[in-house]
Amino acid sequence: MGVSFGILGPLLVLRDGFPVDPGSRKQQTLLAALLAHANARVSSDVLVEALWADDPPRTARKNIQVYVSALRRLLDGETGSRIAHQRGGYVLQATADELDALSFLQRARVGSLTEALDLWRGPALDGFCDVPLIGDAARGLDRRFLEVSEDWAEAEIAAGGGAAAIERLTEIAQRHPLRERLRIAQMTALCRAGRRSEALAVYDDLRQALARELGLPPSPALGRFYQSLLREQEGTGSRSAVPHRERAHAPNLLPWDLPNLTGREAEADEVADVLVQGRSGPVVVTGPLGAGKTALAIRVAHRLGDHFPDGRFFVRLRDEDGRLRPLEDAVSQLPSERMPGGRVDPRQVWQLWLSQRRALVVLDDARRESEVRPLLPETGESAVVVTARSALIGLEGAYRIRLSTFTPAEALRFLGRVIGTDRVTADRESAERVVAACGLLPLGVRLAAERLAFLRHVPLREYAARIGDPSGLVDELCGSDPAVRSRLTEAIGDLPGSAHQAVLRLGTLAEPVFTLQQAAAVLEVETGTAIRLLETLLEAGILTVPGGEGAADTVRYEMPRLPFAHAREIAVRMTVAVIVSDRHTVFEPVESRLHTGAS
Repeated sequence: MGVSFGILGPLLVLRDGFPVDPGSRKQQTLLAALLAHANARVSSDVLVEALWADDPPRTARKNIQVYVSALRRLLDGETGSRIAHQRGGYVLQATADELDALSFLQRARVGSLTEALDLWRGPALDGFCDVPLIGDAARGLDRRFLEVSEDWAEAEIAAGGGAAAIERLTEIAQRHPLRERLRIAQMTALCRAGRRSEALAVYDDLRQALARELGLPPSPALGRFYQSLLREQEGTGSRSAVPHRERAHAPNLLPWDLPNLTGREAEADEVADVLVQGRSGPVVVTGPLGAGKTALAIRVAHRLGDHFPDGRFFVRLRDEDGRLRPLEDAVSQLPSERMPGGRVDPRQVWQLWLSQRRALVVLDDARRESEVRPLLPETGESAVVVTARSALIGLEGAYRIRLSTFTPAEALRFLGRVIGTDRVTADRESAERVVAACGLLPLGVRLAAERLAFLRHVPLREYAARIGDPSGLVDELCGSDPAVRSRLTEAIGDLPGSAHQAVLRLGTLAEPVFTLQQAAAVLEVETGTAIRLLETLLEAGILTVPGGEGAADTVRYEMPRLPFAHAREIAVRMTVAVIVSDRHTVFEPVESRLHTGAS
C-alpha cells in the first residue's frame, strides 16, 4: 500500500494503512504546508515564514533542510524521492490515491459526491490553520467541502433520497448554521420526509442567527421558501414547499459556474439563443483542449433555468482515465423512472423521460458521434449541448460553434480577476508576456493565474521569465494539478497511430505555428500525406488554422502552446514511429534531433 496522507481533518500519515508519527511540531508544520500545496513548489522563504513567522533563527534554512531530510527518510526510506528540491524550494509529490484532498477534488469533479464527502474526517488540516500558508489552503478546501455538500444534498433531493440525507445535512448545517443554501436543502429534505414542523423550526433558528450574528434579515429566496412552507401547511399548495432553486430550475445537476470566467460573451449569447429557439438538433461546442468549452456550456445552462423547468443535467461521457462511461450512468441522473411493463433498457428510459419534459442536457467531452446519438432526444422539447474537441461532422442537424484562444484583452481581464487588476496594471508588459507564454489558451491562462494568486510574493516580471521557458511550461502550469497533465496525455493518446506520432513529431518544431512545408519536412512525408495528417489533427481539435480559410500550402497551422509543450516533452523521451501508407518507418530518438529552427 505504501505511504498515504490525510489533510481532510487532522494531519494523518499512514504506511501500509497504519499511522506513523510525522515528528516534531515544526516538522509536522512543514509537512502540512507541503501537503496543502502538493505537487507545487513552495519556496524556502515561504516555508521559513510559515515555521517561524517574523522571528526566524539564523539557522532557519538549515533547520528546514534537516526537517526535509527526516521526512524523506520517514516517507521513502533511502530513496527520498517524495520531496524534491526545486528552484529554491520544495515540492511534495502525491497522487489522488495517496492524498485524500486530491482524491476529494477528483471525485467531486466526476460527480462521485458521496464518495468525495466520505473522505472528510473534520476541518481540513485541523490544528495548523493558525499558519497563514496552511490556513488559506485549508479554508479553500473547507469551502469546496461546503459546495460539494450542497451539490450532493440537492442531487439527493432531486433523486428522491432527501429523507436519507437528513442526518448528514443536519450535522453539516450545525457546523455552518448561516449557510442559506445548505439550510434550504435541509428544510427541503425535512419536508419531503413529512417533518414540516422541524423545517419551520430550522427557518426560525436561521432567521434569529442571521439577525444576531450579522444583523441581516433572511434573503428574498429564503423568505419565499418560508412562505411556501406556510402555504403548504395551510393546504393552499400541493408542491410549493419545494424551494425556488429546485422548483424553477430543478433538478439542477450542473457543476458550479466558474466565477472568474471572462470573455466568450458573444459565443455564450449565440448558444443561449439557439437553445431558446428550440432547434431540433444538438448544439456542438468545439475547440482545442483547454479552450473553455465545458465552462461555456455550464455557464449557458445556468442562465437558462427558466427555459428548462424540468431540469438541467451534466453528463460526463468519460471516466478520469478517458474511458467511455456506460449509458446507465447518464440515466442514473434522472429522477426515478421505469418503463411500462418493467422494461429497463437505459436508452428507452432516457428517451421516454426527455420526450415528456423540457430539460437541458450537457454532454461533456464527446469523441465520436456514436457516443452522442443514443442520448439525443428523438421527440419533445428537451435540448442538448455537446462539448467536443472535434466537430462531430457526422451528427445531422447539429448547430456548431467553435471556440479558439482568448484575445489578448480577454486573457488580461481574466488574469486580473484572479490575481487583482492592480497587480496587472502595475506591470502590464509582464502580464502580457505571461498570457502570451500560455498561447492565450484559456486553460493555460487559468493555471498561470492560479499559480500567481498563490505566489503573491513573486513579481510578474520574474514569473514571466520563468513561464517563458518552453521546456518548463508544462511543469510550471500543471505541477499543482496532475489531472491537467493526464488530460494532455490522453488527448494525444486518443489519436490513431499515424496522427499520434505526427503530433509528437510536430512537437519537435521550434514554434507551435508552422506551414505545410515545415510540417511535411519534420514528418518526413510527401505533401499529400502531410495534408491528410494535418486535416486529421484539425478534425480532432489538436490543431487550428488561426488565419482563416486558404489553400493548404498557404495557411499557417497552430498547435495551442500548452499541448505543444507537452508533445515536445513526450517526444524528447521516446523514439517516434510514424505510419505512412503501408510503410512503417522508425526514426532515431527525438532527443538527438530536436528541430531548433524552421525546417
